[in-house]
Amino acid sequence: MGRDALEIGLGNGVEFSGEPRCYFDPAAVGNAGIYCVSHAHEDHLPKSVQGKKVVCSDATLRCAISRLGCEIEIDEPNGIEMKNAGHVAGSTMFLVNGDRKVLYTGDFCPRNRLGIVGAAPSKADVLVIEATYGMPRYVFPPTDAMIGVIKDWVDDNISQGQSVALFAYPLGKSQELIRMLGSLTPYLHGSVMNMTRLVEGTETLSKCLPYSRENVKEPFLMICPPSVRNSNLIRHWKKKGMRIAIVSGWSVESSFKYKMGVDEAFPFSDHADFEELMAFVRACSPSVVFTHHGFSVELASEIRRSFGIEAHPLIRNQKSLLEF
Repeated sequence: MGRDALEIGLGNGVEFSGEPRCYFDPAAVGNAGIYCVSHAHEDHLPKSVQGKKVVCSDATLRCAISRLGCEIEIDEPNGIEMKNAGHVAGSTMFLVNGDRKVLYTGDFCPRNRLGIVGAAPSKADVLVIEATYGMPRYVFPPTDAMIGVIKDWVDDNISQGQSVALFAYPLGKSQELIRMLGSLTPYLHGSVMNMTRLVEGTETLSKCLPYSRENVKEPFLMICPPSVRNSNLIRHWKKKGMRIAIVSGWSVESSFKYKMGVDEAFPFSDHADFEELMAFVRACSPSVVFTHHGFSVELASEIRRSFGIEAHPLIRNQKSLLEF
């Protein structure tokens, strides 16, 4: 990466020019180039794997092999440093060291929460930052307060004899909910159990049980993916009085609860909110920022307005050439 110019754009993931070329969260892993996978959520994993080597954490590798059904290995190229992203187990940011420093965040979160250490900023010449919640209206409540609200809601329902289902992504918030509510010995949907086995130790698994309709004792707590909220499984228990809630940063929108058809929606997230995105940019003190994956246009505009830093949304089929 030690050249006088850097070309960056959206193509096969986020592409950086150089020899070899770098691909961040690529859709396809080939045999030529360096392929960096930030974490194991499906929208960041490759869809096609021809090559054998990727730059990622051990936890991301285990999840990727399970989800993709292919054999891949960890690559350790010179000049690329992995840094904790604080998003989900094994999530990483990538710092490219050369004539200039380039930081690619993937999804990240700077907050410490329930055993997850938040991401720390790194000084960089160029910052490529996610923009999932990149608009001023997306600001989350304090983490500790939100944990208390969720615990109280679940405890109140269980104490009244009503079972509870919490909907959260199988990798990430589900493990945080287990740590938050482990004293209730939650039942886990199969997809949640599988991800928890891949990324957590026996201590976390000992706090929960695999779900089976025949073996549950009512009232109970179940943690399951949002995709099952309209399933026969949930319909069965709702007829018996089950209360259902979703755990998502999008819950800061008052309409989200009704859109998802749940009794409650809790704004607890493993992403950076708008204020945290802006603080992270300021702390990295880059010369140029590229935004992607979300409200990229809006976040780039706010960065230019607030800090006077050159900022651009990454747009597919457009390339930017930076001179250093």
